Amino acid sequence: MSSETMERANSGQGPTTGNANSTRGGGSQNSILSSKVFRALEVRSDTPAMKAALDALAHLPDHQDDLFTVDSRSVRVAIEQDALQQALLLQDELRSLLQTVTKLRQGVSETAAIAHRVDEVIHSSVITTTGSGSSAIGRNNNGDKSGGDGAISPSDDIGLGISTGDRNSDDDGDDALEQEQRLALLLSDCFTRRNIARKRVETVHEFLERFDLSEEDSRLLEHYAFEDVETSNVNGVAFLNALERVQVIRKELGQTVGSMDVLQSIQKHSHRLSDSSISSDENRLGASSALRMMETLAQKQERAYERLYHWLQKYLHLHSHEQQNPVLAQHDGDRLDEILSHPFVRRSLQTLKNVPAFYSHLLELIAQSRRSEETRRFLLALTSGHNGLPPIEMRAHDSVVYVGDMLAFCFRAFSVEADVVRGLFSLGGKAGEEGTKITRDEEEKDDDTPSTEDDTDYMVEKPLTVTEMLALSMGGISRPLKSRILQVISNLARRPGDDDDGESDDGMDDFDEEGASIRSHLSQLYEICGLLLFYASAVDKSMAKLSSGVENATKAREALVEAGENPIVAVILDCLGEATNAYEASLRVYASMLEQLQLLTGDSEASLAHTMIVRIVDGRKESPGFAADVDCPEAYRQILSLDWSCNVLVEAALPACKTLDDTVTLKRSISVARQGNLAASVVTSLEQKLSDKEGALIDVLVEKETADVLDLCGLGGLVSAWDRFKGVQVEGMTMATFPGLTPDEAESGMKEFFSSLYSPPIPSFENTIKDPTLRKLARNKIAKCICESYAGMHDAMLKPDTGGYGDTSFLGHSPQQVNTLFTV
Repeated sequence: MSSETMERANSGQGPTTGNANSTRGGGSQNSILSSKVFRALEVRSDTPAMKAALDALAHLPDHQDDLFTVDSRSVRVAIEQDALQQALLLQDELRSLLQTVTKLRQGVSETAAIAHRVDEVIHSSVITTTGSGSSAIGRNNNGDKSGGDGAISPSDDIGLGISTGDRNSDDDGDDALEQEQRLALLLSDCFTRRNIARKRVETVHEFLERFDLSEEDSRLLEHYAFEDVETSNVNGVAFLNALERVQVIRKELGQTVGSMDVLQSIQKHSHRLSDSSISSDENRLGASSALRMMETLAQKQERAYERLYHWLQKYLHLHSHEQQNPVLAQHDGDRLDEILSHPFVRRSLQTLKNVPAFYSHLLELIAQSRRSEETRRFLLALTSGHNGLPPIEMRAHDSVVYVGDMLAFCFRAFSVEADVVRGLFSLGGKAGEEGTKITRDEEEKDDDTPSTEDDTDYMVEKPLTVTEMLALSMGGISRPLKSRILQVISNLARRPGDDDDGESDDGMDDFDEEGASIRSHLSQLYEICGLLLFYASAVDKSMAKLSSGVENATKAREALVEAGENPIVAVILDCLGEATNAYEASLRVYASMLEQLQLLTGDSEASLAHTMIVRIVDGRKESPGFAADVDCPEAYRQILSLDWSCNVLVEAALPACKTLDDTVTLKRSISVARQGNLAASVVTSLEQKLSDKEGALIDVLVEKETADVLDLCGLGGLVSAWDRFKGVQVEGMTMATFPGLTPDEAESGMKEFFSSLYSPPIPSFENTIKDPTLRKLARNKIAKCICESYAGMHDAMLKPDTGGYGDTSFLGHSPQQVNTLFTV
């Protein structure tokens, strides 16, 4: 910015500063105004944008008038002059506004001071002089006490001196002062009484607004007949809101009657005019009014609750004479699901919760109705079919499907009942509106407060809990379900030959032999155990979700786990126990019958055990009850585990293994069971027992086959004679003189043996041993035994005192060479 412009700006700031110094209290405002003007004048002409604008103006078309020439300097000067002029105008306007505001502030301050002095004069003691003033105050106070309530009496009007000018004509000055003092004191008392009366009126209005019902709410509580429930339902919602408001009012009013905080606050403001007797009368009057209001509200509330209770009974068709009619009962059962999901019905039940007697009775009636309906549906589903499905009894020939269909129907019914109970015990969708002010925290607080006399009439019995109502609703299904499942289990636990007519209820007539029938029964028992485990876990999870939305969720779930709290859980657990015991006994019987079944079928004991283990593993894989996320009760966990079943079957089949193929079959069983999560410790233990059994079988086989191979290769006679020689050998006796070991016989036998070294006659065991590893092991053991026999005779023949052979040239190979040549 040019120096000329800065001089103009400084010259513009001069008056502002001078004026600010001359104006009282305007120094800070003047400095702010000066800074604003200075920033407005601080326009830089060397910025890129300003330079581009100036260049554009400098390069205007050439055909302009010669008289009108534009250069960059003149444009810059014009812009700066215009900006300076605008800033000066703004400064003048702001200076004028500052002066006006300053004068206005002074006027407001003076007005406030005057008003404050007037207020002090009105609310002061008015008269503080001695002599006649104090006596006037004393007379006025006495007059107030005689007046009782402090009202202005006719004697006070006479005492004002308004019409006693003749009597006070001589000493007009003193009497006028005394009259003014009395008048000022009376006015002060009147203003005080007016303020107290205003506060009392405000308190009464606040009390009525807080504790009184509107005319519309009173009309609904006394005359509402539930005529619009199926249509708009506006009055019904307002009726419930009014009931809940009455409940809140009664509780708060009961607390207010004891404390009387409102009346005590009035007493604080009127302590100068009201003595203790008046205050106590007012308190007694307020308490009696509050008690009368509580009594009126209690009567309205009782009548409204009773009408709501009877209407719910009628609307839900819960009367005893209606339930006895089967046609109406069927109609009610089909309609009850829809009615209980109605928002107004759910909200009504929540409102009726404040009267435990009505609420508990309604819950019992609803639970009984639901119990009858669910039992009817279950029996229909068994015999006639339900919802378009075929009867469940049609599949009674297939035990697993039959039990699964019954459990699935019961679980669906349980889920529906759980949803119904959740809807009954949870707050409705409109519970958060302004009409419902009672939250859980308030209910918990209300539980701690003692109930009033009016409330004690209703606190007769404890309402049903979620688990109790659900148990009552599902109690009708439990007995027919349990009887049918136990019948299926007992049929599967019996042997096919135990039936009187020789036929099986499970359709097992197609089996040609007893082993297949027993295995089928065992696998079905195991699958039924899996189904029971799955549905027990599913019911437990459903109950856990249900308990998460109500109070005391942990206690509710613990109550469910106990068998006696919920009939469905009790039935499932009882049936699970019976099925587990039947499975255990049947499996032990099957294990003890392996030898008998081997005679009937011709299959080895190991093969029979392997077939049963495979079926158990397949059933465990297909059943959802044996999944990792399903918890099995501790009492049945061991029997239903794959470890126990495999251990029992393998232990029973292991002593009966006569060939190495049997042990291989049992190894395959362990391998299959390992895929079904067989425990590693059980696998190690069983494999060790199988290895020991294999070793014993291989030793027997090697001993037998070694004797045959010795005969084939020419050493059989020499080894037999040598064994006899060792049994009768005495001192001085040699092998060359013993029959069977003479030089000619030894030479002939060794020659035949050496000729067989290039093609050892060791059996291949291809038809005897299926496992190539065991096959090779057996052949190696045979070769080792033959080599050891040759080495023993070779060493004995070379000893002069034992062998006695003069020429040992027939021993053409050393034991090491024979071992090398005879290796398989």
